[in-house]
Amino acid sequence: MRLAPEVVRLLRCPHCRSSLSGNRPPLVCTGDAGHRFSVRRGFLTFGEPPLGKYGGEYAARYAALWAFGYQTLHLGLDEPLYRTVSSLAAEALVARAPAGPSIIVDCGCGVGRVAADCGRLAPEGFVLGFDGSPRMLELAERIVCGRERIDLDLAAHGFGTLSIPGRGCHNVALLRGDVEDLPLADCCADLALSINVIDRLPRGPERALRECLRILRPGGRFVFTDPLDFTSAAVWGKYGTQEAVRTLSKKMGFEIETWFDRLSYREILDARGSFEEFTTLVMLARKPS
Repeated sequence: MRLAPEVVRLLRCPHCRSSLSGNRPPLVCTGDAGHRFSVRRGFLTFGEPPLGKYGGEYAARYAALWAFGYQTLHLGLDEPLYRTVSSLAAEALVARAPAGPSIIVDCGCGVGRVAADCGRLAPEGFVLGFDGSPRMLELAERIVCGRERIDLDLAAHGFGTLSIPGRGCHNVALLRGDVEDLPLADCCADLALSINVIDRLPRGPERALRECLRILRPGGRFVFTDPLDFTSAAVWGKYGTQEAVRTLSKKMGFEIETWFDRLSYREILDARGSFEEFTTLVMLARKPS
């Protein structure tokens, strides 16, 4: 794999924050330790966080029934979430209007729906999508960067084969890394996104939100959504409300421009159209200049 020089310039060693040299993996950091980052399972890898359920069969189901269900099933159950994210991202890019190409970071890109949308919103910019799951990234690469249709066998969920069209984005780089320790330079991004990620982090939202703030340039925007459906009682007690997350974001230094709670989106479950419904907090925030 070959990375655009503009992308390599943004990358940093997650261990010592030194810059990286080379445009083909393995990349080597310029610090005294000379940390090396190689391709594993097809992706330049900076970290291997625990996968939980996000591997193998789950990733295929997620891709076809949830993130791209509207294209294959024409149900549109999750579209309120994705259309809202795209609208806020477009608004943020217009407001920011950087002198050079826009730099967009999707922190927890999954199978690539948001990364693909951002690639189209900023065709002259660069989108960096980070995720911890190789299987999610494998699907994201085929969906976001490929041009062929992707066929997924979901017979176990009552379907035959579902097809997802490739998006053919030329400006999206997909990397394996930890959203709590992004391998990126300070103040390098115009737009950062965290879409339904923080509730899956065992320590809660604080480290991931702090990383998003760190990588944003002054005046850069942050688009955030989450159902706040945390996995531990301790985190539930501390961050289980929209007010707690808003307060945390403001304490960290974000200036909140738009927020609303109770956006409903539905995750498709099976061929009958069964779904789970989630209530989501949505926020657009700015890093002060």
